[in-house]
Amino acid sequence: ALAYVCFTSGSTGRPKGAMVHRRGMNNHLLAKIEDLGLTADDRVVMNAPLTFDISVWQMLAPLITGGRVHLVSRDTARDPDALFAAVARHGTTVMETVPSFVRAALDLWDSGVRRPALPALRRFVVNGEVLPPDLCVRWYDRHPDAAIVNAYGLTECSDDSTHAAVGRDVHGLLEQGRLPVGRPLRNNRLYVLDPSLAPVPPGVPGELFIAGTGVGPGYLNEPRRSSERYVPDPFADEPGARMYRTGDLARLRADGQLDFLGRQDHQVKVRGNRIELGEVETALRAVPGVGDAVVTVDRDGAGQQRLVGWFTGGTGADDVRAALVQALPNHMVPSLLFALPVLPLTTNGKIDRKALPDPADLARPAGRPAANAAEEAVCAVFAAVLGIAAAGPDDDFFAHGGHSLLATRL
Repeated sequence: ALAYVCFTSGSTGRPKGAMVHRRGMNNHLLAKIEDLGLTADDRVVMNAPLTFDISVWQMLAPLITGGRVHLVSRDTARDPDALFAAVARHGTTVMETVPSFVRAALDLWDSGVRRPALPALRRFVVNGEVLPPDLCVRWYDRHPDAAIVNAYGLTECSDDSTHAAVGRDVHGLLEQGRLPVGRPLRNNRLYVLDPSLAPVPPGVPGELFIAGTGVGPGYLNEPRRSSERYVPDPFADEPGARMYRTGDLARLRADGQLDFLGRQDHQVKVRGNRIELGEVETALRAVPGVGDAVVTVDRDGAGQQRLVGWFTGGTGADDVRAALVQALPNHMVPSLLFALPVLPLTTNGKIDRKALPDPADLARPAGRPAANAAEEAVCAVFAAVLGIAAAGPDDDFFAHGGHSLLATRL
């Protein structure tokens, strides 16, 4: 029987109604109770809106165990200072949010805003985005007793499918700069497969498929879309079983935990080189002084795709570029790097790539202005070829996204 329909656009496309059956919902509620150890003594804050699937477990799981649910207003849920103050005031023991929201709270406290004491908070679940290691270190420096749980899941599979316990030894969990998203929760199965749907060995990237009780019946009134994503499970014993094609890249560690590598639709080809944006973002976040980061793709003056890196923190773009040159192959270093005070967020607290500024509006000439008409003409040509608003006589052609193909157009 159908439990609910949650409309989600995912990473791309128009909203689609993911149907979740009661068996999947109940299984997820019990998984949360088991894995988080929920009891009658727990108090869970419901900070997710009803249109977001996280709200289902926040609302119902504590009631199953005889615990309490603390509701907060939409304004409180969107304000890091107000939400954590409410968590402290009501003695909340378990909460869930996204990494971008956590970073906003930590930055706020570092700026001098009073940090609330959270002695009752024992489980701190994060989901929805890649969890940067530095965020965990900063969190434990302030709240060492609130254990971090890194979760991964999709609406189509009844919300979270994995949990990873991230202890205080954050760096001990890292592999290639990443934290794991954990092992499957009860009655869930994970497959990492190649394009022919054959399992890949541990350590080898592949597409993640989710199977088991959590997989829903499909998208509401969209049989074609459903058939593309909800596909037959060739590894299941039960006839008619299906698995969900997530579109996410992942790999299994030797210990059985899962590494999330990013979206397949965030894998791009730039001048013949295939690049996973998540890898560049990981390297960008690892630069000293960089807070959060995101990498996008746009087109240069020649119509070629190029990487654009966006970051927060006190480090300058030149220093960030110098660090990335040491850490990444040349073709993976973003052509343009921009520092922002904060990264734009969606109403659910995730980084909103669509709300980032147009790179052409942000590039500015450096150094002295053009001294004469000839320099003005040359600068105008440079700007037109680079696809930026303006260029100065002393600007670095390559630091503004230039490359050999663009140089031929000069």
